[in-house]
Amino acid sequence: MVKNTMTPTTKTDVKFEHIGAARLYNGSVRIDVKTMQAVIPTSEVHKLEQHWPAAVYDISDVMKNADAAPVGKAWITRSGKAVMISINDVQYVSPLAQVKGMLKGERKYANVSTMQPAGVPA
Repeated sequence: MVKNTMTPTTKTDVKFEHIGAARLYNGSVRIDVKTMQAVIPTSEVHKLEQHWPAAVYDISDVMKNADAAPVGKAWITRSGKAVMISINDVQYVSPLAQVKGMLKGERKYANVSTMQPAGVPA
């Protein structure tokens, strides 16, 4: 007999802080977040649309060297409601509906936010 001893996870109140935007630029997604700019190349955008993790690159690294190493990744959450973007171990989130609208040309940009536990200063 198998007994499940796991307890359900507690729900934590989360505050979303708008910190930047993601825009479509010549088929790639440019992510502008306060002091940093990153890009998801066109080939990786296709992977993201197919629910595979996509590599994220720092724009300044790509401009210096075409073979730059990725600084993070982006993926669609299990719930299918958001795109998580991890850049240098910092996580950002963008609503999937806004990202899809941006990719179709229906929106100019998608909001990018950080998630902070409620009551904790950013």
